[in-house]
Amino acid sequence: MIVLKIVGFGILASLMVVILKENSKEVSIILVIASSIVLLLASINYLTPIVSMVENIVSKTSIDSSYIIVILKVTGIAYLIEFGKDICIDAGQNSIANKMEIAGKIIIASLSVPVITSVFEVVEKLL
Repeated sequence: MIVLKIVGFGILASLMVVILKENSKEVSIILVIASSIVLLLASINYLTPIVSMVENIVSKTSIDSSYIIVILKVTGIAYLIEFGKDICIDAGQNSIANKMEIAGKIIIASLSVPVITSVFEVVEKLL
């Protein structure tokens, strides 16, 4: 079961980081980044059914696929920014983590402009 492997790997990596942090902070940060990437890659295959389900829903409805693409991009950006932010926090770089989060929010806002514009156009037609 993949969940048990992920949890076991996460606990083992965490223990190793705690042990290494006392002697070599730089190596422990590298281990945090490497183990985080391994955990992310271990779960990436589970995105395929989600994307397939969304594609199926879009094909059966009259929803414009460009809106769904924006939603998927925004979701992906949010997860990646959170992932990077957490690594920065683990490395003790809270300031960089905060700036990364702000940059992610700006990118998400800019990607959302077409959807927001469409919503306002629909509301305007109704009024």
